[in-house]
Amino acid sequence: MKYCLGIRQLVLFFMAIVLAAFNHQGTAFAAQDPVKMVVLGDSVTMGVWADSSVGDPGNRFYREAIQLQIQANLMALVGGRKVNDLSNAKKYAAVIDRFFGFIGRKNLSALIGNQNYSIPTLIKERTGRDVELLEATVMAGCYEISEFALAKLDRLISQNGNSADPQFVFVDFNAMDFVFNLPQENYQLNVRRTLAAIVQRFPRSTIVVSPLVNIVKVMTSSFDKLAVPGRFGLGRMTCADSYNKVGFDQSLGLNPSTPSDEIAAKLSKLEDMREILASELDALERSDGEMGFASFEGKVIRVAETSTPERQIYNYLAADCIHPNVEGQKLLAKQIWSAIEDSL
Repeated sequence: MKYCLGIRQLVLFFMAIVLAAFNHQGTAFAAQDPVKMVVLGDSVTMGVWADSSVGDPGNRFYREAIQLQIQANLMALVGGRKVNDLSNAKKYAAVIDRFFGFIGRKNLSALIGNQNYSIPTLIKERTGRDVELLEATVMAGCYEISEFALAKLDRLISQNGNSADPQFVFVDFNAMDFVFNLPQENYQLNVRRTLAAIVQRFPRSTIVVSPLVNIVKVMTSSFDKLAVPGRFGLGRMTCADSYNKVGFDQSLGLNPSTPSDEIAAKLSKLEDMREILASELDALERSDGEMGFASFEGKVIRVAETSTPERQIYNYLAADCIHPNVEGQKLLAKQIWSAIEDSL
């Protein structure tokens, strides 16, 4: 009898430990099964220069800008190619990703960062579950050169040893497809190819797709803003100067004197590209076999465009007048979170 009583007390003791573990972790499932996220992204995702702002770069920006100039000049001298030459998108992106990744601020990113506004942090707070992040982010990433990000992803999966479908696959290619100014037929094929490759790897995941950024509106609303006050051997620079240095003005045909009808034509092309992306996502949702999506059993989530007052866009830009600063990253995080929170 005493022996039986001891067994009963022992069982109750272990039950109490299990219940305590549930209360501490939220659920046993939460402690054992993290939310798996895959992120295919570009320099926006990497938080490039997010701790700077237009007109207020900070000392770190000046140091890195000088380093960038030195490296860019060396490459032009030794390799015979300019960093801002967008005529060959793949070579441009390879150079940017290899040599200039140090300007990223991954910790400040909306998608892969660790700030209170960042998606991994918000998921942990909402679910109590850790986030397992595979971030296949590259500088100057886009659908045109998505094989760079996919190759990086395959390496991460091989190293990680877990090929199970992630809950979320974020496709965060924002602007470079438009900046490279390729024919729209190319864009459609590149989007389809990229989505098909993702489906092949993760047929049951939720695919979360960011919209094309209105880089035309970003540039035209910021041309005349003082981006970098002259210091430490760097001259004063406006946003227009910044666009000139990276070749965006030449690639897009945009500068402070661009006629309004040409700007309207650029905006029209952007809308056409957005419609192409929407059409491909519609086909993905239908698991359209002709498009290469027959095996898709997951879900598609589209992130809404981030809205900012047009005359205040520069308040959300880093000192290069291209990437979002911390306030811009917060806006991006808000849009992404509102898109995915019901799926958690």
